[in-house]
Amino acid sequence: MKTGMWLLASAALTTMALAGAPPQADPGAPIHFVEKPGSMEFSGEMIVRPLQRVDLIARGMTHAEATQVIRRARDAIEAYEVKSYYPETDEYVIKVPQGQTENDVARALMATGALQYAEPNWIVYALDLPNDPLIGNQWHHNANRMNSSAGWDIHTGGPHVTVAICDTGIQTSHPEFQLHRQEGYNATTQLWESEGGQIGPTGSHGTMVTGCSAANGDNGVGVVGVGWNLSHRMMRVSENGSSSTMEVLTRGARVAVLEGGDRVANVSFSGVSSSAVRTTATTIKNAGGLLVWSAGNDGANLNWGNRDNDDVIVVGATNSSDTLAGFSARGPSMDLVAPGDNVFTTTTGSGYDSVSGTSFSAPLTAGLIALIWSADPSLTPDEVEQILKSGCDDLGAAGVDNTYGYGRIDVFNSLSQTTRPVEFNFPSGLADLIDPNGGTTIRVEVVPGDDTPIPGSGTLTYNDGSGFVTIPMSEVSPNVYDAVFPVIDCGADVQYYFSSDTAGSGIVSEPRGAPDSTFEAQAILGTITIVRDNFQTNNGWTVENVALDDGQWDRGVPAGGGDRGDPPSDFDGSGACWLTDNVDGNSDVDGGPTRLISPAFDLSAFGDVQVSYARWFTNDDQDADRLVVEVSSNDGATWTTIESVPDSNGWNQVTFNLGDFITLTDRVRFRFSATDNPNDSVTEAALDDFHLFTFDCGDPGCPADLDGSGILDADDFFLFLDLFASGDSRADLTGNGIIDVNDFFAYLDLFAAGC
Repeated sequence: MKTGMWLLASAALTTMALAGAPPQADPGAPIHFVEKPGSMEFSGEMIVRPLQRVDLIARGMTHAEATQVIRRARDAIEAYEVKSYYPETDEYVIKVPQGQTENDVARALMATGALQYAEPNWIVYALDLPNDPLIGNQWHHNANRMNSSAGWDIHTGGPHVTVAICDTGIQTSHPEFQLHRQEGYNATTQLWESEGGQIGPTGSHGTMVTGCSAANGDNGVGVVGVGWNLSHRMMRVSENGSSSTMEVLTRGARVAVLEGGDRVANVSFSGVSSSAVRTTATTIKNAGGLLVWSAGNDGANLNWGNRDNDDVIVVGATNSSDTLAGFSARGPSMDLVAPGDNVFTTTTGSGYDSVSGTSFSAPLTAGLIALIWSADPSLTPDEVEQILKSGCDDLGAAGVDNTYGYGRIDVFNSLSQTTRPVEFNFPSGLADLIDPNGGTTIRVEVVPGDDTPIPGSGTLTYNDGSGFVTIPMSEVSPNVYDAVFPVIDCGADVQYYFSSDTAGSGIVSEPRGAPDSTFEAQAILGTITIVRDNFQTNNGWTVENVALDDGQWDRGVPAGGGDRGDPPSDFDGSGACWLTDNVDGNSDVDGGPTRLISPAFDLSAFGDVQVSYARWFTNDDQDADRLVVEVSSNDGATWTTIESVPDSNGWNQVTFNLGDFITLTDRVRFRFSATDNPNDSVTEAALDDFHLFTFDCGDPGCPADLDGSGILDADDFFLFLDLFASGDSRADLTGNGIIDVNDFFAYLDLFAAGC
């Protein structure tokens, strides 16, 4: 078995668990972690993640069934000592109990069938293989390798884009880092540089890695980074030497993007096979960035899944002969390669050195990613990844392979793609809301760039949840179109994009990367408020306490100042909210639960109702205490859980469709329960901006009344014939994206029926 890799319990075991029959821990289950000294070592801690609700529902579970699985996961996790919880990734770091091993804990947790993964919080190491100095030899920038100089003719980067380096610190006084250095962060102490966080070097590795990405160029000294005019930020992840843990590394990468606003985070450490890496990569991509990680120097076959089915960019190493370096990992999970053998870069002592390892392939790639974003900041993460991969020079077997992935990065090829054959303009803007009854129109102008658009070739492609459908746009003048949406189910989430053919570049779409990247809208005219309560007065809410010692729900302006886990102010700025134990000083919930119960709402007249609220919940030690939100359709006789919140990390506004939980009646109530039982945590809850609303679907009118006169007559019939003959999308009455005889007969039926 490969080092650091592990197998999950059998598919049959997981199926049994998801079906509601949790299996018992099996000491013989095929879960096996093996340490590799100096690469991946046990820390006495585990990183674990419950199965996610969205995935469970996608497998066919009901909301209630998914809730049971998630509750089973929380109960299993909380049987251990919880060190940390990260709500942005829903990951727990737990302690391995005395007398047990990492394999024992993983086997027991995975046997519940409710965990996505349970893996060691590996101690991992920087991936460098020092070599003899080759002063002045930056072969990786050569025209027949990364082709950097030709790329720099297009763009050299700008300080408006930052590449974050999660590493062993940096020599800030090095002459190559005197421009565009951003405030650093110490991920072990969780302090920014201005707060006392130390970012100085604990080894030379971080200074070397930073030089590959962003050593200042055109400054008359030393070497040049890929993006030599970019900003760079050190996220120090070690306190002594060159080791760190998965918890610290992933935390540093997330802080760089989620708090620092950086576009790309680089990690040049071992441990890429950990599931926590992929969870963090998805979180970073959802926030608008990308995570790059070294493939490893042990020649391993990386095979946790297809390279395009995760969100981390895994980078292997090539040598000066443009072949895979002997030490480099490879396999179907590796995305691409970059120079990593005898790469000349910066080092501590204000010097330079030639070094080897995938540690240096990764920051070259991260620098190129930042360079692409600098050239076009409007690009999405998926679009940048597509440009990076399609710009690679194919090595080895033709096409994508398991030795080189997409190939070796090429600065010129990738930057060339930041210029577009044609540009799309939307003079009246894009649509966030689409009339479900059809007719929403977006004006689209296709203008020449490096190529010429072909008149009459414009199309609109949309997906209302039933798959993508492409329909022609109506051309109002050469390469100027009206994109008209057909009838779409009210409330549907709609993805859409536009395309045009060109003289020499084929079909070009907007946004880039479509259909993977799209514009988004909702098929509603707006929302209709049923109830909105900002809690400035009490509109019938009541409090019920069970075994509560202190800290019941109270309505008022927050008085505690935020010093003990309580909110410093309400959510919407109106002043008051509901919150627990609203006093200054040593106050919180003790015992409980304390329950805040709404009045009964009559929702029987509505076909679809959404509930939205802002909630706050603090649980300082991340134990079993929860803020539990429930709904009842029978005046509180029985309750259905909407969510169970372990820690909200501040105010969070959430929205749920009530139809997913209950049948709408005239006796709907909500209940918010906060507990500290046993009394061993600082626990505080708050609620604000409670909102019940439904969608405004408008009046569908008569679809045969095409001129909108309110009278169905011959003018409508002849207008339909004109639309049908010209292929106008308004004649697509069947909504299948094809205008044919079925639409003609559909109109005849409507016309004959008088609607």
